[in-house]
Amino acid sequence: MGEGAWSGKSDKKKDSWDVMADSRELFVGFDVGSSAVHYAVLNKNKQVVYSARPIMHFADPISAINQAWQDILDKFGIERIKSTSFTGSGASVFPLVMKGVVFALDSVAIPKGAEVIQPDAEYIFHIGAKDSYFFKMSKTNGKRIVQEWRTGSKCGGGSGTLIEKQCRRLFEDEVNDDIAFSDQLTNAQLRLEEMFRRAEEEAAKSKQPSEFLARCGVVIQSDLIHKQNEGAKREDNLAGLFKTIARNYKIDVIGDREINLDNGVAIATGGVLTNNLIRRNLQEFLGITIHKPAYHQNIAAIGIALKAIEHNNSFVFVPKQLLKAARYSRKQRQFVGSLASWVKKVVDNKQTLNADIQPNTEVVIGVDGGSTTTKAALVDLNGRLLDKIYIKTHGDPEGSLKKVIGYLARHRDKVRVVGVGTTGSARKLYERILVSKKKQRQLAQQGMEIVDKTTDEITCHGLGIKHYDSSVDTIFEVGGQDMKFTSFSSDGAVKEAKMNYSCQAGSGQTLENMAEVINLDVTNSLQDYALRAKRVPVIDSTCGVFMEMDENRLIAEGFSKEEIAAAIVRATAASYYYKFVGGSQHVGKKCSAQGGPALGKAFLAALAQVTGKKIYAYPHREMFGALGAALDVINYIKELAKQGKRYGTAFRGWNVTEMSLKKEKIYCRDLFPEKSCGVRNCLLEIFSIEDDRIITGGFCPRGNSEVAAKPKVNYVQRYHSIYEAHFRKYGCLLEELEGRVKVDPTVNGKTIGIRRASATLGEKGIWSAALLSRLGFYPVVSPISNQQIAKIGVENSRTEFCIARKLVTGHAAILNNN
Repeated sequence: MGEGAWSGKSDKKKDSWDVMADSRELFVGFDVGSSAVHYAVLNKNKQVVYSARPIMHFADPISAINQAWQDILDKFGIERIKSTSFTGSGASVFPLVMKGVVFALDSVAIPKGAEVIQPDAEYIFHIGAKDSYFFKMSKTNGKRIVQEWRTGSKCGGGSGTLIEKQCRRLFEDEVNDDIAFSDQLTNAQLRLEEMFRRAEEEAAKSKQPSEFLARCGVVIQSDLIHKQNEGAKREDNLAGLFKTIARNYKIDVIGDREINLDNGVAIATGGVLTNNLIRRNLQEFLGITIHKPAYHQNIAAIGIALKAIEHNNSFVFVPKQLLKAARYSRKQRQFVGSLASWVKKVVDNKQTLNADIQPNTEVVIGVDGGSTTTKAALVDLNGRLLDKIYIKTHGDPEGSLKKVIGYLARHRDKVRVVGVGTTGSARKLYERILVSKKKQRQLAQQGMEIVDKTTDEITCHGLGIKHYDSSVDTIFEVGGQDMKFTSFSSDGAVKEAKMNYSCQAGSGQTLENMAEVINLDVTNSLQDYALRAKRVPVIDSTCGVFMEMDENRLIAEGFSKEEIAAAIVRATAASYYYKFVGGSQHVGKKCSAQGGPALGKAFLAALAQVTGKKIYAYPHREMFGALGAALDVINYIKELAKQGKRYGTAFRGWNVTEMSLKKEKIYCRDLFPEKSCGVRNCLLEIFSIEDDRIITGGFCPRGNSEVAAKPKVNYVQRYHSIYEAHFRKYGCLLEELEGRVKVDPTVNGKTIGIRRASATLGEKGIWSAALLSRLGFYPVVSPISNQQIAKIGVENSRTEFCIARKLVTGHAAILNNN
């Protein structure tokens, strides 16, 4: 099985078997990476005899190494093997237990491998599942050396792990098991490779890639999900993802270094750059051609084998040494007790659905459009949950909504819908689809109150839990991307409520990502495995990226799947409790856990362990968002009825599942030539369904059909106007500088820039302008933050910078470039 046998073929073809005549002494190189084992065989003449398909190890690198070793023995026999050598993060302890083995870091092995696969390489760009590198090669005294090398930060914004997560999220249900062989490891690998292929193929169709100005992989994923919930096309999101990975690599690894080819070539190596779209995006960012050579995925394995040849090494490992290495790695780990021992602290209340629905029952539909799942509840006016459905969104919020409504429609002959409530990150999109603007106007003309509502998640989850138990004073709510925490005072009033903004550590999506690394399903097999562990390794829980890195260390150290499962479940609960909630000082006496992850008994036990509290799990807790949305509408109906007011719903009807929602983007000046404000030119989104045309987006109420008839005061614009009026007493705006110089040439040569961002976007900026003016300078302030400034800031900042810091960098760059 040669190099071209797997997806991502090289630019050049090589016959892996044309050097067999010189293969009496063979040197095997293994690269044990974060997600796969790469291996290759060289002969004593430094020629590649065999470059094998990388084997994804799915948290079991020892089995993958043994599988690779058996493949080599089957092809060549043990008598022809002179040396086995290792590189990669998963083999770092091998030299401590394997006397005589050749080992080097992958940052050494990669440029070494280039001597074989591309001897004239001047630049090497490498992106792996976790680590990224850049190498500048040169020649001194006839010998190839690394003149310069750089690596990325701990940020996962340009990693293969990020791509894998998104491909699994978007294509899991579309790639069937029947595409692969019966072997479970190979089957899982081929399915994932097929997802990669489909993602690249679909992204290539994009005409308008989405823009992601994110600082880390977890936030990029959050932005992806929010864009999908806003109705962005999947192909545009994928194309934007691939562009972002290339851009983040350029920013984080290469930085501001200029890339100029002299006499050599630039090559792409590592699994991520198998993706031609990422490679082409990187070419555009750097302005050079980047080749993908033969054996590009196995460059480190080839490099370490080459080092063994140069050392005339004769060490050949035996499989039992792998187990010894794994035991050695585990010695310094910290552990806590089993999760199973904390199950007794979980009070799991169960309740079946009210299946008996009487004819003509008045109901309210509640829909929760979450970041990764879509939930819908059918609730009668007494608050009884009659039916429910919970499905994965898989990047298609509109399609998911139609599925859940179509499911509830099986009761259409028995019920009469009197209201619709939506919540979650997709609540606005779902409201547009489910609620008719035309019907709203008709009801208003008849003097009727419209009961349909969109409600925030915190309110909905509070209504959901209080419906079952009014004595609960603390809510732990963990969703796919969003996390909430609510505490109540003794009189039932909300005492504290918080929601995460960007950090996803402790979220259901982070847990699901880590579960996928070890090939377990977060809803069932992960929970079972975690509860079987007799002890729990403690891993870093401060950040989703760090958690996954530590998970990879557990994998490399050979911990069992049960122990890894328990570790990631507990780390997710610990991150939620300590980092997000803030610890015990915020927690009351009776704690409820809800949301998707809270369906798992292992997660509930982990929450009990880290909090030391009894955790109450109520019926249908995964549905509390949708249930609360319906209850909010029901409470409003009851209030109107008590006041004697007439009310109605603008629900489009059960046939909404057959309607199409058309979406388009257009700039304000193109849509409203005369009505446009003339200052901004916002990109608006137009949604069309039936006779409704909904215009949304931008900052100006004139271009938004969803706001009140009376335009709102734009306080942001007013603030900037006041700021500019004061600033002009001492200097001018950047856009006015050219005209000012013409009027007063003495201004030129003594200008000094002030950024309209961060601390100088306020009185400190005016004070600075006054001071600098008195010192003889002419202050100039940058423009109001816009997309161009943000983009420039992103391109000139490291990926771990927050967006505010990137904006400040953009303002500085705008001033510096003038």
